[in-house]
Amino acid sequence: MEFFKRYLNRRIIFEIAPGIIFFIVNYRLGLMWATAAVMIATVVFTFLGIKIEKRIPVFPIVTILLVLTLGGATLVLEDELFIKVKPTVGLCLFAIALIIGLLLRPSLLARALNGQVHLTEKGWRVLTIRWVLYALALAVTIELIWRTQETDTWVAFKASLTPVSILGYIVITRLTVPKYWQKSEINPKDT
Repeated sequence: MEFFKRYLNRRIIFEIAPGIIFFIVNYRLGLMWATAAVMIATVVFTFLGIKIEKRIPVFPIVTILLVLTLGGATLVLEDELFIKVKPTVGLCLFAIALIIGLLLRPSLLARALNGQVHLTEKGWRVLTIRWVLYALALAVTIELIWRTQETDTWVAFKASLTPVSILGYIVITRLTVPKYWQKSEINPKDT
């Protein structure tokens, strides 16, 4: 039960919902309608998250900009290429932001996890590098999928990518945390 309480919160649901909407609308009406639907859903769920959390998260705002820019290009130019490269561009920007974030103190990842994890400085570097490598692996994978598979296969893969990638980040974090837990903070078994 602790896993569900800790990881499957409304923030995760708000991240997953636009992908589910994209999948359903694509199945019923096609990629162009799905693109319009995911643009609307991303904006709605991000602003719901801002209203509920009472803070402006950086990564979802970047996601909105990407979805609106590349989704808009898809609709205006009637070319599905733009919406298909959006996940790759987003993952690469995420990896770049994490790399740049290594220069900050505390690191960008430490700020993003907002006190949920208490690692040593080396631990934050290791965790950040692992997240970067995972993001780049996901980017390569999704790029290969859209280039080698039919659109409906890519849409199904993309819809499943968000929950799978979130689970992957959780697993990477859980495997990294015990070795680098900052001893002066709360015991990791208490969290």
